[in-house]
Amino acid sequence: MLAALLECPIIASLQKPALVPDVIASNVRVVMVSSGNILNIVDICKELRKHNKFVLVHIDLIHGMGRDKFAIRYLKEKAGIDGIVTPNGQLIASSQKEGLVTAQRLFAHDTPSVTSGLNAVSHSNPDFIEIMPGLAVPEVYELIRRHFQQPIIAAGLVKKHKDVKQILKAGAVGIDTSNQNLWNYSMTT
Repeated sequence: MLAALLECPIIASLQKPALVPDVIASNVRVVMVSSGNILNIVDICKELRKHNKFVLVHIDLIHGMGRDKFAIRYLKEKAGIDGIVTPNGQLIASSQKEGLVTAQRLFAHDTPSVTSGLNAVSHSNPDFIEIMPGLAVPEVYELIRRHFQQPIIAAGLVKKHKDVKQILKAGAVGIDTSNQNLWNYSMTT
């Protein structure tokens, strides 16, 4: 996943299944599926994989899907996903046992939420740490880096090219966004 983010640091947050063709046509290499339900998640993920997209699923946002090790195994075996995003440390552990890439969401709304998130990440040891809102990355990056070495992903409230540049400059390796105007972001923009 890190190699894909080096090619294009934008992660398309797919919040509507109808946008699958737009994601496929974009420059993004990594897609975070944050919509859908138990009836269409397999088709969505297979279509993205067919077009060589690295597929993460935010399992907590898939309607009708359990949030347990069986859901993780189902997504891996039936949908062919590459990894998951979740704030849930137990789901991180289950995903790691299945050999999936893991990104744990850490909320940076205030000091107590950051402290709580740091504690959660220390127990789960994910592959990536996703900071939400993404605009907080420049403020919390150094604090997180003092405790963890995992690559940082920003998510939420990133709307402009200047936001992307600022977040990448702060040290994040990727930015998860539903803003379609950023899906074709270029490092030279």
